[in-house]
Amino acid sequence: MSVISSKISSGDISQRKLETLAIQKVRHRLASFSLWLCLLLACTGASWFAFQYTLIPQQTTYVPQWQGARWIEAVDTSAPVSYYRYNTNFNTIPDNAYVMITANQVFRLFANGIFIGDNIQDFDHGETPRTYMFDLDSVLQAGINAFSVRVVDADQKHPQLRALIGLNWGSQTRYIKSDASWQATGQTVLAHARGAPKPYSWTLAPFDTTLWQTARLVDRPQYADALLTVNPIVYTHPLPSHWLSVKGGQEGYFVRQLEIPQQAGSVLLRLVATGQANVFINDHQYMQWNGQPPVPQQTLTTILDEADGIPVVYRTGLITGVYDITPYLHRGTNVLAIHVLAPGNSTAKVGLDALKSAMAIDVLTQTGNTVTNLAQQDAKWHASSQAVDHWTQGGGETLRWADPSPIGRPGASMSYYVPDNSTPRNVVSLPPMRVVEVIIYSSVAVLALWLLLALLVLPRYYRSRRAALEAASLVFLPALALEGLLVVLAREPLLPQPFPYTAWWGCILLVLLAASAIGLWLHARYWQQRNTLFVDLPQAAVPDDNLQGLLAETEAASTIQAGPWRQRLIAWLRLNWGLILIMLPIIPMVCYSIDYEPFWQDELSSYNAARNIMAHGFPAFPSGFIYPKGELFSYLLAGFMFIFGTTGRTVPRMISLIEYLLSIPILYIVTQRMFNRKIAWLAAAMLAFSPYALNWSRQTRMYEQAQFMVIIVIYMLYRAIEQREKKRPVYLALTCLVLAYLSHEENFIILPAALLCTLLATREAPYGIPYILRKKHWWIPALTACALIIIQLLAVFWTHPATFATDQSRRPQIQPGFDNIPYYFSLLFKQIAIKDNAAPWLLTQPWLIINSSLTVLGIVLAFVHKDRRPRFCALFLVIASTTLIMVFTMQADRYYYPLLPIYYMLGAYAFWNVLDLLWHFARPHLALDKHLLDGRHQAVSLPVRILLGTMVAILSFSVLVFPALPLSNYNLFVSRALGLSYRHHFADYDNVSDYMHKHLQKGDTVITIAPAVSVLYYVGQADYYFSIDRALFLIEQDKKIIETTSGSHPLFNPKDFQDVLAAHNRIWLVTDNGGYQGGVTKLGRFTFPPSDFRMVYEGYGSAVYFRAQNP
Repeated sequence: MSVISSKISSGDISQRKLETLAIQKVRHRLASFSLWLCLLLACTGASWFAFQYTLIPQQTTYVPQWQGARWIEAVDTSAPVSYYRYNTNFNTIPDNAYVMITANQVFRLFANGIFIGDNIQDFDHGETPRTYMFDLDSVLQAGINAFSVRVVDADQKHPQLRALIGLNWGSQTRYIKSDASWQATGQTVLAHARGAPKPYSWTLAPFDTTLWQTARLVDRPQYADALLTVNPIVYTHPLPSHWLSVKGGQEGYFVRQLEIPQQAGSVLLRLVATGQANVFINDHQYMQWNGQPPVPQQTLTTILDEADGIPVVYRTGLITGVYDITPYLHRGTNVLAIHVLAPGNSTAKVGLDALKSAMAIDVLTQTGNTVTNLAQQDAKWHASSQAVDHWTQGGGETLRWADPSPIGRPGASMSYYVPDNSTPRNVVSLPPMRVVEVIIYSSVAVLALWLLLALLVLPRYYRSRRAALEAASLVFLPALALEGLLVVLAREPLLPQPFPYTAWWGCILLVLLAASAIGLWLHARYWQQRNTLFVDLPQAAVPDDNLQGLLAETEAASTIQAGPWRQRLIAWLRLNWGLILIMLPIIPMVCYSIDYEPFWQDELSSYNAARNIMAHGFPAFPSGFIYPKGELFSYLLAGFMFIFGTTGRTVPRMISLIEYLLSIPILYIVTQRMFNRKIAWLAAAMLAFSPYALNWSRQTRMYEQAQFMVIIVIYMLYRAIEQREKKRPVYLALTCLVLAYLSHEENFIILPAALLCTLLATREAPYGIPYILRKKHWWIPALTACALIIIQLLAVFWTHPATFATDQSRRPQIQPGFDNIPYYFSLLFKQIAIKDNAAPWLLTQPWLIINSSLTVLGIVLAFVHKDRRPRFCALFLVIASTTLIMVFTMQADRYYYPLLPIYYMLGAYAFWNVLDLLWHFARPHLALDKHLLDGRHQAVSLPVRILLGTMVAILSFSVLVFPALPLSNYNLFVSRALGLSYRHHFADYDNVSDYMHKHLQKGDTVITIAPAVSVLYYVGQADYYFSIDRALFLIEQDKKIIETTSGSHPLFNPKDFQDVLAAHNRIWLVTDNGGYQGGVTKLGRFTFPPSDFRMVYEGYGSAVYFRAQNP
């Protein structure tokens, strides 16, 4: 027996040694991976900052010089839209003219009826208030000139304007300032007079404004003066009075030397050419500019088109490109080369084809108040119609080229500027070699510093060279954390520019890097002096930090269970105080002025369904159409309104608000039980501060409840799997699953995930047959749940009336395919640009690339690690997302919204796993003590703890704030607290209601080019509506076709519309002034507005037209 026991004992020892060696090998690989990860991040961060600083022109802000211009507003009304005009008479056309303008929100600028510019794109992206400058040279005329501005305020405030028009005749300068000499009105009927030939006739010089009042000066403007983002000299300094041309050829090659003085500031290049121009600086091509004039069919904006389809007058002339070329130049002699291609057809259409290859160019730099044109001397230019080898270098044969021929500035090509160069006309191309050089030099600098520290400074303090190399790689992490924060904050456009790629921030990062290196050296020196006698323990004996943390949480949790409930609550709050830090700011953010937004059509669907439950016991619309969607939410809403009332917008929205506030601590608790407290805190914070959550939690819609139930389902289902032998958890889980489906039918996407995850999680040996397939207490509730869901589906099928026609809305909602992949990929990873549908009230989507990248990493780590809980969540999210993307054909961000809690759980899981990996790598090099013989835990000094806590706080803050930027329009409470601009995100049919209730008479007819249910709710009447590609929203009632939500009668074609016009006298048209109206007029299906209708009211997202044959 002793021999056998000794053999067993020696075998156990050998097995433990093998396990220890395996653990050490894995940890060695992780340490190597962490080392190279730190270096890769350091090289990437250094290269990115150097690339931005040396090769990318940084936007700069300038303080506008208003020359005494004042803020003004209209006196006669408080409408959200105001109109401003100023008329002046010019005996001669100015040599140079520009306008500097800003508004409290959105403006649209015209001169003599010609559209000049607006700020709607920047406003939608949260980049206002800003000051803008535009060129006016090409639109002014001798005689009377009219400057007109339409200002929209989508924040329940008065539209305000500030403008300055600069005019130059030689050395004489005149300023037209916004003051009491301007005219303004907020009454739409005064801007859109009866019988006006065009919708924008009020912008023309002959328009009669005698009924307009003078503008009122504003002593306290709503926002502080906004900064300029373009150098004013671009507009204030006149263009060259003559052009340069090449004789005898279709193309032109121009080259010259530029002398850049030592004291020069930023250098701007202004270029206008008859054809495409390729610009080379110091033998590198940096830009390609196409400034050819647009042909008449290319309108500047579709909203300016006339009713008969003829486009508005567009600005003829060549477009001038403006570039900041400061990064591409060096002090001293530089070479500027330009290749102008032959003009295109559009140039010929405006009479410039005879010029062939011609250009006008200047290179401006400003020192103090002095502006210098570095390319003023024409004699330094050399030109040819044919190129030679290496002509862009400016030497050799190019010096023998002839001088270019100066020609008069073409009268047909009055130039105007584009505010920035991010247009399809412009292509900026950085030379690959310059980019490669920056990356190589930055990486070499990082590696050189790393090797210097590891091989010369730290070796004496560490037991091996590898330990010194690992420790030296840690010095880059604090600077990387700060740079990451700066990159995130760079998305906030209202910060003073340039930011953050400046010499100042570069020095701060270098100082932080130097401080980290010195701190590491001092720490290593102190550690060596303190630890003179130690014994190394095997790596396997080192306690695992995460395990200790979990044990501590379990211990604390066990102590919480003991004692009175008050003591348990206090103990729980002490342990989970981070949740309080989340809830304190979130409560006012979500509760503040919850009735701010007007109801939109989907909210009214839920509201009307609940009202019908209160009256008749089942959810239905005013048309009588039964609404079997989100039944549980509809009944909860009905009960809530029965208790607290139905008036106003606050009570109907309280259910979503309460569910949102409850979902945060519930997600925290669920994540804490499935992961740990750190992951729970970050996941709860991600959900709490999510722009999507803050939006849907303030609406009368079922999406917040659907998300709330998904949190419950994911936990109850996993609990049922863990306690699969018990009946109660199984019944609770499947009950929650049914309630989630009844909260919102689109939650069906979690049903396949729940089934597959349960089957895979309950597989048992020896054949891997799922446990639940062999147990009756799983089958009974599962079949019951299926029966309830089938009954609901049958109710939907049986209560839905027959459809009438086939159009684009008849696409099946359930159909396998890959068409949705691009949309949801863009939703989760790309910043979605605003294109033709820009509007002052547009709801923009947040950029989720950081959250999505963390979630993808969390899914990968969940399958790599052998932990059932992360793997269960990852599999659940993958299956549910796949079902949504590849089975459910409809596209909207709200359909993914219920999955956001799991999405954030896995993102937080990845975030802390990466930090834990780096901490395990760094801790042996940052500890004060080695592990002593008794295995005592390593201690970390207080400064190191503070530094680590600061880095974690910076990284966490960066992850949380990135989707929220820009802060303008992120949240109403935040905007009010910080004094930022904000806007409504839904059309203002409530303002339409106020106007129409004052003028609507008995017997009037109301036609909508907007959601009919919204007009019905606010106006109280919606007789007809324009139906375009919406056959599924039509039902038959009393042998008539009506719309499902409102009961309005559809107008399918112009004949239906004309019949209504012939049958009724007083007719009102209510339009959204945006997407619905664009859909109606698309492809010429309807002409809008009809010739005999007059606009009588205009809101930020609505308009009212009126016609009366016998007024």
